[in-house]
Amino acid sequence: MRSVILLALIVVLAGCASNRPPVVDPVEEEYGIPDLTVQAFIPPIIMAGSGATIYLSDLVANVGEGRSAESTIRYYISNEPEIDVSTAKVIGERTLRSLGPEEVDESMELPFVIPVGLDLPPLYLAACVDVDDTLVEMNEKNNCTISNSDDNSMYMSPAIFDGVGIMPDPDQSPR
Repeated sequence: MRSVILLALIVVLAGCASNRPPVVDPVEEEYGIPDLTVQAFIPPIIMAGSGATIYLSDLVANVGEGRSAESTIRYYISNEPEIDVSTAKVIGERTLRSLGPEEVDESMELPFVIPVGLDLPPLYLAACVDVDDTLVEMNEKNNCTISNSDDNSMYMSPAIFDGVGIMPDPDQSPR
């Protein structure tokens, strides 16, 4: 008799549990396609040589209509102002968290060491997001601070960083 009552209780409880609405992950509720772009990158040119530590800052935005997955931002360094990311040296990278539509992520003054094997300064830098091409995006050609298109246009938008020490203090400028 106990086993029949226990079985009936399990069936009733299971039926009650199945009447609850399913829990929906908030990420699944967003519709649309993401579009990650590097909105700002500092510095694009450096005057330091191999072995020196430099500090890079970037501002990445999701200008698309859907949430992006986690991604990677990679930083490149070259002797030439026209950087080809397929042949340029990688100076470092960072992980970018998932971004919702119109959300931004700012990274301030990450330290990197200039690798050996480069010419004397000036050296040129670029940053690209979604470097492994894992995201389906609205525009696949706006992921770098340099152009991925044939018309040599720049996609980097002017933006102001919130961090201290990035924008020059007007009272400290040379006179």
